[in-house]
Amino acid sequence: MSGNNEVNKWTAKRIAAIIGIVALVGMYIALLILAFIFPANSFELFITAVGGTVGITILIWLMIWVIGLFTGRHTIASLDAMTSDQDHDKYGNPVPRKPSGNIDTIIFDIGNVLVDFSWRQMLRDKGIPEDLIEKIGDATVRTDIWNEFDRGVMSHEEIVDKLCDNTPELSEYIHKGFDDFKGIVKLRSTSIPLIEGLKKAHYKILVLSNFSKGAVDANQNEMSFLEYVDGGILSYKDHVIKPDHDIYELIIKRYDLTPDKSVFIDDTEKNVIGAIKAGIKGIHFQSLEQMMDELNELGVKRI
Repeated sequence: MSGNNEVNKWTAKRIAAIIGIVALVGMYIALLILAFIFPANSFELFITAVGGTVGITILIWLMIWVIGLFTGRHTIASLDAMTSDQDHDKYGNPVPRKPSGNIDTIIFDIGNVLVDFSWRQMLRDKGIPEDLIEKIGDATVRTDIWNEFDRGVMSHEEIVDKLCDNTPELSEYIHKGFDDFKGIVKLRSTSIPLIEGLKKAHYKILVLSNFSKGAVDANQNEMSFLEYVDGGILSYKDHVIKPDHDIYELIIKRYDLTPDKSVFIDDTEKNVIGAIKAGIKGIHFQSLEQMMDELNELGVKRI
């Protein structure tokens, strides 16, 4: 019954709307009659109708604005009227939205979660012989020195030179393949829709990734998803990498996170374990479907 009473309640906005409709209809009828009586003045009457329509609309808007000014209620004429996609209290004032469940923040790794780490294809595109690709991988991406790209202390050139010094017989191909990182990542078509859906469900979305400056600079289009997230940490900027404990503490402090209300998603298990040790819930990413299933188990819903 109370719901019906609210629907039938004569609010100031409804009264103003009815007054406006009656005024407009009355004006149109009066002008139509005058047009029949004085056909020579029909154009002037048409201009009057247009002006009256605009004038009455402005008058109604001003009435609603004044009502909101004195009552403190949020109205369509309020200065912050562009909040129709937000929740509002009973007076129409916007209130912060909260996600459902116990999780309020979702933290994504980038490589092999939001983008593909496509170093093999990058080497192919640069003309590296197929039979050398895995050998080059053993000498580069699968070494401890590779982590220095992500740590961001040494220059890109210094790291490439170190890789070449360790495997001089492959130095020509290492330079050819890794002097720049253009093409080393490919954006997954599901990533931006995933982020948008989770943000619509009111979750804070962050990234936490071991990532190099060279990869970011050379692949701006593939990194466009960064425009959609609420922030995060790229290791090269802060000179700390996963699974070092400091990187998890850094994101907790920087974004004022409640660890047990946050979940971290990474394709490398030791990085997930590092997050769990810092009090953050963790998901070892294997597929989009598996990830969403585990998020759902934590109460995370996507629009």
